[in-house]
Amino acid sequence: MIKDPILDRFHHLASRRPEAPLFVAAHRRSTAEEVHRLSVQITQAVRAAGIERESLVGLAVGNGPGFAAGYLGLRSAGCRVLLLDTRTPDDERKRIHTTLGSAGELLSNDGWPRAAHDIEVRAAACGESAPSLDDRISTVRLTSGSSGMPRGIAHTSEALLADDRALRATMGLTDERVLASVPLSHAYGFASIFLPCITLGWTVSTPEGLSPFAAIEATHLGEVTFLPTVPAYLQALLKMAEPPPLPESVRLVITAGAPLRPETADAFFRTYRRHVHVFYGASEVGGITYDRSGTAGLRASLGAPVDGVTVRLEPVPGVESSAGIVTVESPAAAEMHFPKPDTTLGNGRFRTSDLGRFEGGELRLLGRIDSMINVRGKKVNPKEIESVLEAMPGVDESIVRGIPPAPGEDASIAALVAVSSRDVRAEQVKGWCANRLSAHKTPRIIRLVETIPRTARGKVDRRQVEQLLKGNEPLT
Repeated sequence: MIKDPILDRFHHLASRRPEAPLFVAAHRRSTAEEVHRLSVQITQAVRAAGIERESLVGLAVGNGPGFAAGYLGLRSAGCRVLLLDTRTPDDERKRIHTTLGSAGELLSNDGWPRAAHDIEVRAAACGESAPSLDDRISTVRLTSGSSGMPRGIAHTSEALLADDRALRATMGLTDERVLASVPLSHAYGFASIFLPCITLGWTVSTPEGLSPFAAIEATHLGEVTFLPTVPAYLQALLKMAEPPPLPESVRLVITAGAPLRPETADAFFRTYRRHVHVFYGASEVGGITYDRSGTAGLRASLGAPVDGVTVRLEPVPGVESSAGIVTVESPAAAEMHFPKPDTTLGNGRFRTSDLGRFEGGELRLLGRIDSMINVRGKKVNPKEIESVLEAMPGVDESIVRGIPPAPGEDASIAALVAVSSRDVRAEQVKGWCANRLSAHKTPRIIRLVETIPRTARGKVDRRQVEQLLKGNEPLT
């Protein structure tokens, strides 16, 4: 068996507390011993498939004991684990495997398999193009480069555990019962839910079905104490005519993955008498800042740095002197991007693409440096335009993007605007902006929609936004 501190901690847990309920759902539960037995079967299946040690193998298994056993089984087989979303289409998954040189994958939409044969093991020849990785690399997360091509983020188990320790200390977490409504394969779910489950014995309550009430039902069933979620879910709850109650057991609600709007933070507190604590992190470096007071969301802030993490702001020409690119130094930093390393990540440091500013010790994001729009030789920050749009009555949310210029023309600005009233017209939106923004900042193209499209993680779905903003017709 390979030497891996994550494996060591799980085996210690399973031997000391074999009956510990690691996963619970409406009509089933899975103990540490049951997860261990399933992981052994998966290790055997991986070896039988001819997948060699040190290979990179994809893990696309739903939330539940199947995900835990898949991860542990692959590591016990000496493989490095590539974390994949179960909803990734086949063609995209194939492209990921080809680009990163994967040797195979484990597949199951159901996180509660009866036995190892319910998890499909696929081997794939990766050829000589498979990139080499440091012996210490155990886990690979996915991100996208500026080209849109998939690239990996290579982590050691020591760095992953350092992130887990820092987050638990910063958030005041001890022995928790946690809701798994975000995918365990995502950086947020992996650090905040999965690792404490398999190393400390936290009980994870998994929703069943796609009903909007499934997560709330699982929260009650599991007597959840810790509820990690995303802003989009909170917004959906609050839009219900009668938002369902939370159990008294819930003592901490955190949100990550996308900005939390002050109106949502305020409405949640008025409805549930609980604050939402904002958490900001990145796949490359784990936790960055956390809102310890629970009130930062009301100020559109992200709180202060996580324990042991240093956040600096790198100056940017043409951007206000108090702001800069968020740069992070952390024991939880990944080793590198691959197959093509770059200077943004390495040696315990990660340079994000986010522009930020500290206000009273709290970090506030001002947009992304790669989203800045050049119009008539001037830099325009989309966040400035979005804040003006969202101050307009009837506008719920907005996304502003730059439209590449046609030959001989300037770049133009487009806005996707979510409105709560059919009475709002694009011409009115433009007039609102024209009265409050310089001419070069006023959107030329305006598209009105009911809601801004988002991914499962609650992030803005960039592809869908681009599709909705396509075309050159103004004011539609």
